[in-house]
Amino acid sequence: MKEMRSNSQILFGHLPEQTVDAAGGIWRVRRWTDAKLESAIDPQALRDELVRAAFAWSAENQDGGFVGDLLKNRTVRVKSVNRERGIWCEPFPQLYLCRRCMRLHDTPTGKCQCGSASRRGQLPFVGYHPACGALKTPYVKKCQKHGQRAVKLPGTASATELVFYCPVCNDTIHRGFGASCDCDQGGALSFTVHRSGNVFKPRGVVLINPPRREILQQVEAAGGGERALEWVLGGMRGRTVADAPATTDSNSLRKMLRERGFDEATIDAMVTAMPTQSQEPSLTARLQDAVTERAQREAKQIALANFESRVTIADLRDTSVNSETRALYDRTYPASLKRAGLERVELVDRFPVLTGQFGYTRGDPTPGKTRLRTYRETSGDYTVYGELAQTEALFLRLDPLWIHKWMSARGRPLSPATDARGAAAAILQDVSGSTNDLNVESEADRLLITLIHSFCHAFIKRAAVFAGIERNALSELVLPYCFGFFVYSAARGDFILGGLQALFESDLHLLLDALVEDEQRCALDPGCNDNGGACAVCLHLGEPSCRMFNTMLARSSLAGGDGYFDLTASY
Repeated sequence: MKEMRSNSQILFGHLPEQTVDAAGGIWRVRRWTDAKLESAIDPQALRDELVRAAFAWSAENQDGGFVGDLLKNRTVRVKSVNRERGIWCEPFPQLYLCRRCMRLHDTPTGKCQCGSASRRGQLPFVGYHPACGALKTPYVKKCQKHGQRAVKLPGTASATELVFYCPVCNDTIHRGFGASCDCDQGGALSFTVHRSGNVFKPRGVVLINPPRREILQQVEAAGGGERALEWVLGGMRGRTVADAPATTDSNSLRKMLRERGFDEATIDAMVTAMPTQSQEPSLTARLQDAVTERAQREAKQIALANFESRVTIADLRDTSVNSETRALYDRTYPASLKRAGLERVELVDRFPVLTGQFGYTRGDPTPGKTRLRTYRETSGDYTVYGELAQTEALFLRLDPLWIHKWMSARGRPLSPATDARGAAAAILQDVSGSTNDLNVESEADRLLITLIHSFCHAFIKRAAVFAGIERNALSELVLPYCFGFFVYSAARGDFILGGLQALFESDLHLLLDALVEDEQRCALDPGCNDNGGACAVCLHLGEPSCRMFNTMLARSSLAGGDGYFDLTASY
């Protein structure tokens, strides 16, 4: 049996141990056959992102030692689907239903007692165990007298409402399913339809990863995350991080180069060859280690994304062919950015993104509530099933000065600042560097992450309208400690490549004005507002568009009296 699926469909819907509908039946994916090993991966960036993604399970001791192994530099390999070999599936569950008389059988073919020889369907219910990860075909007893069984379907997805009876004597055998798992974890199996999110919930990461290793090497040679952070906080001057002016803090640069194994003669030559230095001191010396690590990692992601492909509003102005478009980019666009409290909006027309799935859960989908099952090889090394793609994206960065004013108005004791870099420094000195964005304890971190994430969701919802595309065709990559986010086109849904570029070139000002001026209330108020001010009607996005499971969102952070847009509109 062969059926064609896109790489993205396979990545999100055809993972090992996941059930799928295909060719009129239900199947369980066993493996990706001869999956291709991706070599152009930044192993440390991937490991760091996996640690962050799995932290919720690690904190509850539900990760099976995954985070500990990553911190010990256990090997992680990224594998992509082999289009020539495909994936290997088996029929599952193996409980078959005669469509004429509703008798249940253990085989898909054969002559039923009612006389039908037609191919049987499958009862679409499975049993799963959250603790051990088992997935089993439900067991249904047979009539002790006649050795047969049939089912009455209730017309709902509830397994407890199924009635099993003898088709000969009509005696009820039992209602629903019930069985204990035979693993050493104990407890009973749960039963539901096979496509339920409780049966299989993929767990993944998204990070920027260039398609060629030499790009990673050039960014590292330019100074890696430390140089990238200074570049981002300095206004991204220079086309790439390699073109950025260095700080006078050569000691930190020398330390970084020594850690990367360069000898002193090479270090001297590299420091001497750096571009003309500015007079701005290094920021990282004044930050907590966790904040420095998180901010540098995010800044490096920005530097990698922009290394080969970056289009600014200034680029649009310089290539304008008439006075009307020059006026749009010279005056209208900057005014709209200022009203929205944005420092910049840029286009990345070759956005290099790695989307990977490192495991799954069964049961309660809340991160940390049930056991994380990771993909492991017989050697004990870990596998991430992923896809490297180049798509288009918009990068938006909020103005640190406005964030500084907004957080100060909300009671944060920030150091005074007169420019964007000083404001960024004050904000980063106040936060603690959250390890788990789904459960943030620090008030400063919570404010910052909620603002950036809410802004991102509000932007995506309006961008879908202005670009005329499905909302689920857009995904996010939120970088709160660099005060920005990427919105990129995902390889799913009804999306035409070029939609974000057209939006950036023609209608960005209309979108941003609407973002600030549109009604910010929710149709489900006051209920929505009483429960955090974010729901499926106003700010929520579908998964996997939102990588943070629609947490850390609040309309009040944007508008409603003391929101970010209220502040920018008052100046």
